[in-house]
Amino acid sequence: MGRQWRRWRRRERRTVQRYGILNEQSDLRVHICPTVRRVYVYETSKGVEAVESGKYPARVAGGVGSYRATARGVVLPPFEIEGCTCVQVSDKVWDFFNFLRSDTTSAKGAKAQAMALEMIHNGQLPLPAMGEGVVDRALQIAGQDIVIGGAVAGQGVRIQVKCDFNGGDKALGGTGNLFLQTHERNPGKHY
Repeated sequence: MGRQWRRWRRRERRTVQRYGILNEQSDLRVHICPTVRRVYVYETSKGVEAVESGKYPARVAGGVGSYRATARGVVLPPFEIEGCTCVQVSDKVWDFFNFLRSDTTSAKGAKAQAMALEMIHNGQLPLPAMGEGVVDRALQIAGQDIVIGGAVAGQGVRIQVKCDFNGGDKALGGTGNLFLQTHERNPGKHY
């Protein structure tokens, strides 16, 4: 681990809270990556497996205008997360949401959430579904051959959306990685 990581542990030990992929209650994660204009989607459990594998480096990050680290997590190439899918979204959509590097963390998060919702409404976000064949003959006659439920026993799919501003494909100008946050220091209470 690097010097920056040791400094984080020493200085921020009292104010750092476990936060992120390791303790959230989501089924699916969506990383909106404005620099590369791509969206990466994967099952949260697969992201947790990647983090807990210990194969990827830990990093710290800071928010806009922050002179101290505010987050700690793991960086890894998107496709090292089993089942990760990359979605290319039209330039028109990116231009509409107008992500700016100078936006606050809260503004970036709100834009990412709004964009993910728009993608869901337009059928552009690949959502996992649990399908079951209907065996009841009366239901089949009534027109029900397959029933699709949510990821958790008939509930809807719970999605966590992240604005990973510089994340994504290096060939497109990104870092080549996604940042999977595991801890946070949030003195300004920005969400």
